[in-house]
Amino acid sequence: MVGTFFRPGGDVIMFQRGKRKRLARNLIAAFNAHDCAGVQACLAADCVFIDSSGARIDGRETCAETTRRFFEAEPGFHLAITSYTVVGEEVLMSGTTTARDPLVAKDRLWRAKIVQGEVAEFQSYCDGEPRLLARALAPEAYHY
Repeated sequence: MVGTFFRPGGDVIMFQRGKRKRLARNLIAAFNAHDCAGVQACLAADCVFIDSSGARIDGRETCAETTRRFFEAEPGFHLAITSYTVVGEEVLMSGTTTARDPLVAKDRLWRAKIVQGEVAEFQSYCDGEPRLLARALAPEAYHY
């Protein structure tokens, strides 16, 4: 049913929007619970995390390991999402983060691209100086 449009604004379109928003909410809940297995369960095998500096982490396992390292570095990290908007395959979110590092704790925007019921891309955006989290926290084999 993905990509099938019966009647503009009809039940199928609303069903897909609802599924995408639920998956984004599940991903955020896993982040807030510092549940790496829960984060990993939301991700596509070839997913991409993109931090606010534009650095990328590719692949479910690498993203999960990077997330685990981030939770160790920021044990009080929390996402407070104030809005979710579904546009096509993407769920756009806005809110704030709580963290020890002032470059991490700020107002942010996020984008989750949902493909076939999994998060294919997750990107963070912020004003000001970004923290180079993806490259700093990636497993050693990922550094170049």
